[in-house]
Amino acid sequence: MMKSQNVIIIGSGVAGLATALFLKKAGMESTIYESRSDEELETGAGFLLSPNGVKILDGIGCKNEVIANATVIKKIQQINSENEVEAIFHHYSEKYYDAPLLNVMRDQIIKSLLKEVHRQGIEVKYNKKLISIKQQPHSVQVLFEDETEITGDIVIGADGTFSKTREAIAFNAKLDYSGFWGLQGVSFVKDFVLDEATSYFYNDRNFQFFFGKAHPTNKMNILWQAFSQCPEKLPTKHFEKANQETIRQLLYKQMEHWNIPKHLSDIIDHTNMFFPRSIYEIKDFPVWSKGRVVLVGDAVHTANPFVGQGASYSLEDAMLIAKMLRDHEYRDAFYYYEKDRRKRTEELNALFLHMSIQNDIDKKMNEYTIEWDEETYV
Repeated sequence: MMKSQNVIIIGSGVAGLATALFLKKAGMESTIYESRSDEELETGAGFLLSPNGVKILDGIGCKNEVIANATVIKKIQQINSENEVEAIFHHYSEKYYDAPLLNVMRDQIIKSLLKEVHRQGIEVKYNKKLISIKQQPHSVQVLFEDETEITGDIVIGADGTFSKTREAIAFNAKLDYSGFWGLQGVSFVKDFVLDEATSYFYNDRNFQFFFGKAHPTNKMNILWQAFSQCPEKLPTKHFEKANQETIRQLLYKQMEHWNIPKHLSDIIDHTNMFFPRSIYEIKDFPVWSKGRVVLVGDAVHTANPFVGQGASYSLEDAMLIAKMLRDHEYRDAFYYYEKDRRKRTEELNALFLHMSIQNDIDKKMNEYTIEWDEETYV
């Protein structure tokens, strides 16, 4: 059992905030350190949050508020490049898994988590850019760019794909470009009669574009995401740092042979902020912890975008690491956490890689449970 209360969390995204809340629930105090200011936190438009992730939110008191500010998806339409509906998948997640599939804006889930973090008196310190981590026999020291140094008992790195904390565990671990890029945006359409409970999935062999309503009242309530195969990584200056018109032209080039419906072009044209990202995979990463430092979320397992599990993985990680620290001393906690989570993420990613039947994927995603009240590995 983790006796000490001094836990340092690096990163204030979904993984970091949820980890702090679950630690609090487990009786442990933590402080969150974020490299950006509190005005620079938006790093994505949103995502589909699957039932396994929604259920985790219930354990930290955020489920109802997130659902109230999202859209429950009950159906997915698969549409080809000729604008023909090829398949309709009905989603019965509430019936079978006791939680819905949500289309949710990222800022809404962050707001809900932050609200609960503040309500519970958990401190978030901004403008704290991590420089280095130095481990001692009985403590760990964290140095920030502003020359402040913090001493704690353990460090949990929740600092995303380009994690600085990762260097303290495996300095040689590298990010490899996956062969895909992704784009997100928030928009609106005027004349398209949108089925509010449907997610629309347009695709050909190399490019996918899907969208749906993601907020019950906002005017800018259409959340869209696009992914494309691209063998060579696009230069940052032409992608992540490109202007809006360049991004629009990139999207239209992907669909140049499509029969593009007006509502699709309206969504692209009405988007006033794009979130482009090259998609990476972590390579040569044999362990998830070293000494008193452990990783959660995208810092340890960047999620394939087609799995649609990035946020859900982060929430599951947060719950399990807190539970293990509650029940075991930190070395065992880290070992059991990695044992469970590595198996979970690798198996689920493999299902998508080999294009298993949709029902098998749904079951594997959503029948996974973490029993908070039961001690494991006793």
